[in-house]
Amino acid sequence: MSNRGEIKWAPFESLFQVKDVLSELELNRQKEIKPVLSEDELQMIEATLLEAFHTKSYVLVRYYYQGLYYQKKGIVENISQKQIFFQDHSSLYFEQILHVSFV
Repeated sequence: MSNRGEIKWAPFESLFQVKDVLSELELNRQKEIKPVLSEDELQMIEATLLEAFHTKSYVLVRYYYQGLYYQKKGIVENISQKQIFFQDHSSLYFEQILHVSFV
């Protein structure tokens, strides 16, 4: 009977694990497959990024990362063969980018 305290609270410890599992399931449910961009869309993205780089204008970049869509707003600081770099020292790979527009 000295074990009664541990047994009494055992079901409540599992509630925390259920909460973690449910949040992970919800995140996985929201994930989508990356869309395939056409050649025209890729050229439009490239032209917009080059213009934004030369004019130092703000752009809004919509990108895909691990099944989810995100947006980033900033000024393009540098462009390499595989990445673009922003003034806030963040970067994105070209393969992640879905859409670019001026703000």
